[in-house]
Amino acid sequence: MSGPDPAVAAVRVAVRRVLTEVPPGGLVLAACSGGADSVALLAGLAWEAPRAGLRSGVVHVDHGLAADSQDVARSVEKLGKDLGVDVVESVPVVVDMAGGHGPEGAARHA
Repeated sequence: MSGPDPAVAAVRVAVRRVLTEVPPGGLVLAACSGGADSVALLAGLAWEAPRAGLRSGVVHVDHGLAADSQDVARSVEKLGKDLGVDVVESVPVVVDMAGGHGPEGAARHA
């Protein structure tokens, strides 16, 4: 029997380390834009939180950078439900592209 893909294992280990700082029974929220990085974080949280005796949830962060941002919000909500985490809400943010950090850096800052 083999374990998870090394990338999946690395995300789970990173999430597990952070969860050690959360009091038992606590709620941990993942901010998820729908991009690969935040989806990986959400999946890692969904796997690790119940094993640590914690509750988990997802907040969709709508950067408004794509015309289909409402579709992405619904996709994140469905993913959260499929993974067994509570869907908290979708939060629109304003991305300031003037900072010189590029779209991804500006979105993370927002």
